[in-house]
Amino acid sequence: MTAPDGFSLRVIGRERNEDMRRVLAASPVESGGLAVTFARDPDLFALPDLFSERVKCVGFFKAEELVGFAMLMLQSRLVDGRPREVMYFGNVHAVEAGRHRGFVDRAAKELLGGPERWPELGFAVVMRGNRSAERFIGRRDAGHRDFPATRVVGTVRAKNVLITGPRRERGTYEVRPATPSDIGPIAALLQAEFRDRLFAPVVDDASFLGDFAGRPGCGLDDYRVAARDGRVVGVCAVWDMAGLKQTRIVRYGKKLRALRAVHAACAPVLGFPRLPLEGEPLKDVTVTDWAVEGRDPDILEALLARVYNESRSKGINVMTVGGLAGDPALGAADRFFGPSVLSSMVMFSKDATLLAEGRVDASLPYMDLALL
Repeated sequence: MTAPDGFSLRVIGRERNEDMRRVLAASPVESGGLAVTFARDPDLFALPDLFSERVKCVGFFKAEELVGFAMLMLQSRLVDGRPREVMYFGNVHAVEAGRHRGFVDRAAKELLGGPERWPELGFAVVMRGNRSAERFIGRRDAGHRDFPATRVVGTVRAKNVLITGPRRERGTYEVRPATPSDIGPIAALLQAEFRDRLFAPVVDDASFLGDFAGRPGCGLDDYRVAARDGRVVGVCAVWDMAGLKQTRIVRYGKKLRALRAVHAACAPVLGFPRLPLEGEPLKDVTVTDWAVEGRDPDILEALLARVYNESRSKGINVMTVGGLAGDPALGAADRFFGPSVLSSMVMFSKDATLLAEGRVDASLPYMDLALL
């Protein structure tokens, strides 16, 4: 139904894939003098489908023109150490014509208030500094009764490591590609990592092969293990997600344009890949599914150093690794050059009592950067 202001909200699917890609292309994110878009070519639904059992998407229309969309995804995640169905609210985008029109409020009402049965608990991630999204955290005042109760439960840190010169690898650990014989130790490490984490994925030997090492562009050959005295003590996956999503440079600010010029001049001399021109995609990889014994940053550093050097040989510009801010193991990322992006992890529910302190153990939330 079209509202008096001429806008309407409708459930949409893959038939609107091209329109949704157009909305993404017209919705750049600007931070620190850099404007980028996050494309999901060729199929915007491919990544949500990989992580979710069910996906519902609503589109925001001005007459017949799509001006925004949002998704709600049903996923099986750990809550208080047990598998539980939860919701992930993400992929919320709107072009200028669709902003300041109550889109998020309307989308929440449609997604959560429809005839489908959705779980009680959900989560979302909001980039720090995204004021238009941050203003909805904690919002349930008059006029917004349909919006769920929300609470920030942690800060997600994404470290974007700029790949330049070669990285020295210390010989404390043997870092190598994973083999089928490593599946048991890898699953055990991930289970130990995820066990006490809110919204962490469920993993065992069987699900690891199907749900983790069976993803497009991220098979078992893309996992790296760190071993000491023949025993696997750390693991990570290197996911080249170019077939699912791409970061495209829209505009460099004045200072970054000058920095890129210096970088481009040094690249052929020092043997590292140049940064893309405006309009080109960034070549990047995401380090995911990482776990190390004893939260030891030295093990993670050994894994990252190997991934860094391998990525450098392939012409990759950026290696992204992340986790919960303040995690001692993630301190390994600080030994590499590059900026960090902080986001708030938000838990939500239509039942505000579920968000009260002590109802759910939210001390160690988990977020996989590959899903963002």
